[in-house]
Amino acid sequence: MLHEHASIVRMVHGWFAMMIAVCGIGSSALAWERPHSDGNNSGFADVKTIPAKTAPVTVPNLGTFAPGAGPVVAPDGTVYLGSLEGKLIALHADGSPYWSREIGHGESIVASPAIGSDGMVYVIGVKRYTDNRVQPAVEVVESTLNRFTASGGYLGATPFPKHGVPGAAIGGPNIWKSGNNEAVIIAATYPHGAGSAGHDIYLIAFSTAGGVLAETKAQVFVPTVSGGWGVGTWRTMTCLIPIIGLPACVPHGFTAPGQPIDSPPSNVGIFTYAGGGTPWVILSDHMQDLIGYTFTGDAFYENFRIHTKDYLLRSGPMVLPDGHTLIGVEKLKRAADGVEEPSYTGGIVFGGPNMTKAGPIDGRQMVYATPTRMADGRVALVGVYGQLTILQGDQVAAEIDMPGGSIVSAAASRSHLFVSTSDAFLSYDTNTLAEVGRIDWVGGGVSPPAIGPKGHVYALASNILFVFPAPFQTQVDTATLQPQGQLIETDPGQQTTQPSSHLYTPPLTTNGNRLFACEELDQDNCGQGDYHTISLAFCQKQGFTQVNGIDVDSRKVKAETLDGHFCKKKKCKVFDTINCTN
Repeated sequence: MLHEHASIVRMVHGWFAMMIAVCGIGSSALAWERPHSDGNNSGFADVKTIPAKTAPVTVPNLGTFAPGAGPVVAPDGTVYLGSLEGKLIALHADGSPYWSREIGHGESIVASPAIGSDGMVYVIGVKRYTDNRVQPAVEVVESTLNRFTASGGYLGATPFPKHGVPGAAIGGPNIWKSGNNEAVIIAATYPHGAGSAGHDIYLIAFSTAGGVLAETKAQVFVPTVSGGWGVGTWRTMTCLIPIIGLPACVPHGFTAPGQPIDSPPSNVGIFTYAGGGTPWVILSDHMQDLIGYTFTGDAFYENFRIHTKDYLLRSGPMVLPDGHTLIGVEKLKRAADGVEEPSYTGGIVFGGPNMTKAGPIDGRQMVYATPTRMADGRVALVGVYGQLTILQGDQVAAEIDMPGGSIVSAAASRSHLFVSTSDAFLSYDTNTLAEVGRIDWVGGGVSPPAIGPKGHVYALASNILFVFPAPFQTQVDTATLQPQGQLIETDPGQQTTQPSSHLYTPPLTTNGNRLFACEELDQDNCGQGDYHTISLAFCQKQGFTQVNGIDVDSRKVKAETLDGHFCKKKKCKVFDTINCTN
């Protein structure tokens, strides 16, 4: 864990793996409702997926997206994104338009939204302007919390509390839940007054109705001059918070080690032990302190504060089921005069609320992406220059070189690990870590992927949304969609509807094979009952509720079932057409 002493104690190898085995996976997300899937920031969805290698649906013209801002997905499959143009965009699971709403005039959205248990969508708006009422004039960044219903109804905005100056959110919102109570938890930074550098960091809790429930000052940051990039630590701090830094601090690109890269914004972590109890709120100050709080619904209580001497905390916190927090770091080095400088190497460190000591894992590339927990408890680290490291407990289990760099987390399902880099979108088999899918692109590695509750995979590159199909789903016929990127503006409560029917001629499996019409592979006792059951299951996979006509014939083709098995006969009964309706 991180701690206040000069050294970090490494535990006996294998201890941490044992803790994972004892604790198990813990609560698992089906819907990707937070910036990193769930409150723990695990980056894991407990669903099956297929490799992202078939031609995806692409949705351009949505707007532009800030580094680190990616999609979130509701339990019903609705996908939400927030753009720099200040639009909250809702799409159906297949990428077709649903609704789009603007937040306040002049405000941008620079982090992922979050979805409450009642379907409410929370998104942070950021406004930047120059205040000429004081001399010298100062640049002001202020934030608001905006609330929407699942159907696009706008419920209003709450400004962040002021402490002499407006506050600016550090990352996206997270949802605290205890019993039937929920709160939206956000970390914000407040610059010191005109003429003085430095920031205060506050932790703020909003009610689901928009009011401020509680706040606490978590950190006071006073700048000192450091070496490395030739800038003071105040400048480094500012660049670590893109919400403040835009447009002064933007990603430098994934060049050779030795060049600075800005980390994306990160939300707090929220963790509850499997046995219950008050949820923990874990905050990183993005410098050298990790702070743990409990929240009672109307007040924050600090329980631990851990300082790391040799590392800069670069990622958001990810909390494992046993209560250890993992943070991606950059290791510091010190010049002859004692000045701290970035080393351009890193890894991860472990922190509380589980205070059992575990040593750091470093000597790797810098890690700006929040670590990802895989289905079996292993952890995936994405290095900024394209190194994928898999951890088994506190040991490095595998290293993989990837094309291009990345500052965003991997997304893990039961069966696959998905990684966005600047040059490609990669799929790895969870068990073997073999690469099983690759889509070459440009402009990736700056927005984290997400996984839908039915197994769709979503990724952004060059401001284009890529939608990869769910298991057993045929490729979407883009001719049935509305023009790509042409979203429908709606009034509160108004929503568009998806097509009421679609004729598949012929229906194909995800692998491009003909859909087998029998439940038994040898076709024995195959008849109308099989046809109805299979065609209905097929239509439901496409988002329809009924079948309104089928045509079946025997053909010499490769025929595949919905669950991936093949017909054993030379001539197989297959569907020539299925008409799906609602």
